Amino acid sequence: MKNISIVLVEPINPGNIGSTARAMKNTGFSDLVLINPVDYRNNEAYSMACRADDVLLGARVFEDIKDAVRDGFVVGTTRRKGKQRCPVLTIDDAVDIILRMKERNRVYILFGREDKGLKNHEVSLCDILVEIPAHPSYPSINLSHAVYVLCYTLFTTSTPPGPSFELAPRKDVEDMYNHLEKVLSILGYGEKGGGYLLENIMRNTKRLLGRTGLMQKEVNMLRGILTRIEELNKTRR
Repeated sequence: MKNISIVLVEPINPGNIGSTARAMKNTGFSDLVLINPVDYRNNEAYSMACRADDVLLGARVFEDIKDAVRDGFVVGTTRRKGKQRCPVLTIDDAVDIILRMKERNRVYILFGREDKGLKNHEVSLCDILVEIPAHPSYPSINLSHAVYVLCYTLFTTSTPPGPSFELAPRKDVEDMYNHLEKVLSILGYGEKGGGYLLENIMRNTKRLLGRTGLMQKEVNMLRGILTRIEELNKTRR
């Protein structure tokens, strides 16, 4: 599991950070990433880590989530659903994708704040979203428990199906999406629905392509198609 990073976004409880380190070590994970965490180098965190101090003390800390997930495949965990959080995969479907992607890529699995989860702009960074199942009468899951459920499922799942491939760098993918949005605007696509419709189209497109991942040659192919559309549009004016 060396290519999978567990990312806690602004955790507010040092005990949860320690428990997460323990859950990770129980299931063979070692790369813990913390975004603007509470002070966790204290007795509460060490006690909950329970001999997983190497994972806890080896945590990589970032102020900006974008710096932490600069390149790789990003998975977001969410309990809330809505227009900006669709589609949300089941844990089994997500695990199959994660295991396939991690063969040749870094995979980041994001867990949100204990009280508020991931914010919408953080969700927008994710290639796929996954929901950890819980009883509808009490769906709120403790942060470290959620980490353990997903890590355990990954740990116990058999050899991933399908061939692995190397993803295009995240910046190249983002540039391609920006190019697509520019071309759609030039063509007036979604114009009648106002800015929201184009925003919704782009969000759904990212989710669609994010479920498969994009190789460099695929990004280049799409950029080539978009460039040709721009050229033809100019000649018709």
